[in-house]
Amino acid sequence: MMRFLKLSTLATALGVYSVNAQHADPIAAAQADGYALGVAVSKRNQPPEFHVSGTIHKGSKDEVSAHAAWHIGSITKSFTATLVLQKVDRGLLRLDAPIASYLPNDADGMHASVRALTLRQLLSHTSGLPANAGIMAMRQRGNEDLHAVRQRVLSGIWDSPVEPGEYRYSNIGYVLAGYIVETVTVMTWEDLVQQEIAKPLGLASLGFGAPTEPGAAWGHRNWFVITLPVSPTSKGADNPPWLGPAGTLHLNLADLITWGETHLAACRGELADFLSAASCREMQTVVEDGYGLGWIVNPDQRIWHNGSNTMWYAVLSMNPSTDTVIAAAANVLDMPRIQTLVDQLEAQ
Repeated sequence: MMRFLKLSTLATALGVYSVNAQHADPIAAAQADGYALGVAVSKRNQPPEFHVSGTIHKGSKDEVSAHAAWHIGSITKSFTATLVLQKVDRGLLRLDAPIASYLPNDADGMHASVRALTLRQLLSHTSGLPANAGIMAMRQRGNEDLHAVRQRVLSGIWDSPVEPGEYRYSNIGYVLAGYIVETVTVMTWEDLVQQEIAKPLGLASLGFGAPTEPGAAWGHRNWFVITLPVSPTSKGADNPPWLGPAGTLHLNLADLITWGETHLAACRGELADFLSAASCREMQTVVEDGYGLGWIVNPDQRIWHNGSNTMWYAVLSMNPSTDTVIAAAANVLDMPRIQTLVDQLEAQ
């Protein structure tokens, strides 16, 4: 059963969510802005608590379900990195082997500097690969044979030289990492996420693209000074499906909290069948510029990631020293206020 956060606990933090200062009540604040907000907090030896408010989209009178899924954007990268480390645990992959060794049918078309890249570099954003593909690739929105689509997109990029070493955020690096896992396992990234992560952990709400379930919020796109809702069934409701390993997942708050709790437990050595403690800690070890493998690592050792497809914004934060997990999401790109919300909850 869901335990709902007391408004007194969230009143100060949620007050920053509203641009209309007259609304001190956080529920009224979210509704006044026309957007939806979800927050969840899990603390050591306590059941998680939740708060969801707002309507499914601007102009709607239908409230968002407490069990609704939220698009989590680049938090998806922690799922892709976990898939890679699971395969490292099973001896199928090595973090520091040249990626060409896993792509024998593609290596000839790669520039030598790309062939020499490693999974560690892909997952830590130090590969030198570009942030994104070109505009024509971003328009490829079909779901047919996504492995083949990824190969087609990547082949237009990996024939150019790269200069690895420095931190350079790259969605393409994560698509390539997902493509490698697909090639080695002969399964799609989507099927692997479901089989290796969602089913073992019971993440029943996990899905791909904008959530379409009844009671789920719609994303909102900013057009200059106007913010408009985007139907989840429209072509522009999310990034193209081939970009999946970099950021197309959705989850409800309960499952997102479970994902954070899973990584805290794995790093304590409690979930070796799912992910070894060594691999979990590898993910949470900084490689460059505060980034590990699928996680951002703060100097205070708080582990977190954020994500957005420009129509949503989500944050997942873990504090290993207190066994606290915080998740927050909104159906509009509102980075400063959501980040402030999470920081204030961390401080309580």
